Amino acid sequence: MSIIHVNQIKNHISRLFGEKIDMSDAGPMGVDYDNQFLSRSLAAYAIHYLSGADLANVAKSITDGSDDNGIDAIFFHEPEKRLYIVQSKWIHDGSSEPSNGDMKKFIGGVKDLFNMRFERFNKKVNANKSLFIQVLNDPQSTYNVVVVYTGINTLAHHSQRDLDDLRDEMNDASELLVITTLNQSALHSSLTARLAGEPINVELGIKSWGKVETPHVAFYGQVAAPVIADWWSTYGDRLFARNLRSLLGDTDVNTEMRLTLQESPENFWYFNNGITIIANKITKTMAGGGGTDFGTFHCENISVVNGAQTVSTIGRYHTKAPEKVSQALIPLRIISLEKADSQLQISITKTNNRQNRIDNRDFVTLDPEQTRLRAELGVEGIMYHVIRSEAVARTDKSFDLVEATTSLACASGKPNLFVQLKREIGKLWEDITRAPYKELFNPTVNSFFLWRSVQTQRLIDKSIDQIMETNDLSGRDLSIVVHGNRMISAIVFKTLPLKRLGSPEFDFASNVTPSQVLESVQNTYTKLKVVVDESYSNAIIPTLFKNMSKCSDIYTKIEK
Repeated sequence: MSIIHVNQIKNHISRLFGEKIDMSDAGPMGVDYDNQFLSRSLAAYAIHYLSGADLANVAKSITDGSDDNGIDAIFFHEPEKRLYIVQSKWIHDGSSEPSNGDMKKFIGGVKDLFNMRFERFNKKVNANKSLFIQVLNDPQSTYNVVVVYTGINTLAHHSQRDLDDLRDEMNDASELLVITTLNQSALHSSLTARLAGEPINVELGIKSWGKVETPHVAFYGQVAAPVIADWWSTYGDRLFARNLRSLLGDTDVNTEMRLTLQESPENFWYFNNGITIIANKITKTMAGGGGTDFGTFHCENISVVNGAQTVSTIGRYHTKAPEKVSQALIPLRIISLEKADSQLQISITKTNNRQNRIDNRDFVTLDPEQTRLRAELGVEGIMYHVIRSEAVARTDKSFDLVEATTSLACASGKPNLFVQLKREIGKLWEDITRAPYKELFNPTVNSFFLWRSVQTQRLIDKSIDQIMETNDLSGRDLSIVVHGNRMISAIVFKTLPLKRLGSPEFDFASNVTPSQVLESVQNTYTKLKVVVDESYSNAIIPTLFKNMSKCSDIYTKIEK
């Protein structure tokens, strides 16, 4: 997937810095010009990402060019009193890492800068000479040496050792300098992190609290309902980022909760199962002293893994009747993941979701491949809704797990998948560790292939609707096209350049057109009707297209 990630990084930094990077010294347009632009933009992006500084200001920090002494950008961030010193390498194919020779040159340049040997630098560096002298002479200044590159590899041993030696030399007396390495993986993570927003950190007050020490640290007690209402108002669905599902609309449980808040909020603690939260780290503050009547806890990167309906119901009802909600207490427990392995989060999430019915599809959210696909698509501005929710819009920029599964099953060309799709889609999600799920979602499926398969499936479905309308089908003929729709899709997919759907360079709009798909659907329906009439003239059509052996036979005959 590295080339896809490189392209997404390229598109993102180009959008950010397209008109902001000074390229006046880069020579004529061409491959070398493009390489310089990407390398300079990458350096600027690294500073922007690490410091949060304004795009226009970091763009002015570029020192790359002749006589740059190995340094591509130098930027002083006043709020942090930190000087960022950057070397960047744009690696087009996404493999390898900066050479040790480049690293030694960069480290030599960093030392020259610290020693104020400005005669060894170009005009871009010397234009800010007075500022750099002031920063270097200020005992409060700190330094961040940054190596950023689009290769997937980590730095070679010798290069890392040289950087470590520089850090140790600078930090001999005090902690002045840190080393930051941003490779392709870290860069892509920086793009996808912004989709989920910043981690949610909260100060949480718990009444009558207790603590569990082993095997995993956890705290429990009662929390005032207005606190939860405030979370909902501030963070919304982000609270459930690691839950199996989002909000499920009005359920019987939600209705009962609203009635309790309305009629007897003082009994809410007795009637409600409560909320389970996980946090990357939990620290008890000094507020409340050593007693257990009330304690205040600082919780980092929280997520509600059970109780989403409780949170949303309280949050929504609070806007209507805050005086009622203020009387309610909620059972709460919060579990620390600080010293736990990655499996604990998954286990807690799976086993705690029992307040509403769990579908097979809910466990799909735990699959890392789904996280990867959602992140890759999010960078391209496409929303892929994996979590089961009450409101998922299917638009030209968004789709959901049902559409994804339908499209991949049909595109697979495997009767066992598209027939199962027709029989019961939930069986395809039954076990995310093995087939048939793994036949659909695995590391070989990239985001381009998935989204283009969904777009193709939409064209096929629309074409099927057109055929039903224009041909005025009825009776058995109508039943064949309605119940054989997934068979038709699978055959149409085989007429398309499937292998190219996953290529970033493939011009999808020009090569998979509505008219082309409509013609293919019409031809496929005609063939399907002939085979069904000849081989299964007495079959009950709805049942026929759920029969694995018969559908395999039909599929084979149409292919021939």
